Amino acid sequence: MGTVVSFKRVSDAQLAQIVADPDQYWEVVDDPDSAEPSGYLDKAWSGLSDLLMSSGTGINLIADGELIDGSEGLFYWPSALVQRTAEKLRDTPFATLAAHYENAPADDELDYLHEYYDVLMKFFGSAATVGSAAVMSMG
Repeated sequence: MGTVVSFKRVSDAQLAQIVADPDQYWEVVDDPDSAEPSGYLDKAWSGLSDLLMSSGTGINLIADGELIDGSEGLFYWPSALVQRTAEKLRDTPFATLAAHYENAPADDELDYLHEYYDVLMKFFGSAATVGSAAVMSMG
């Protein structure tokens, strides 16, 4: 098993609630009827992080968010960071990332990363459109 990463869109009020008490994270973000785009990256986050960094986007999925004190693997992304990330993703086609992929024979893996890059772009685009912050869970 490996680590998976997921982003959830949150309002400023929800973010303040989670930062104040990280144990409330699942209660605050758990909405089974939510129609917002998924921010679930599965295990693709690691490969995507490498490609984003090596292609010079300035996006670092590991270091850009701030660890929520007292949490285990929860990081917050303020709305301004969500906005900047959405803009950078929008300006970076997957082909730019793929050019930095070093395992050329593994087309299945590249397809997997492309699928989750699309998820990442849709999530951040949607969150930026409504001016929301995000919480990244890693576990």
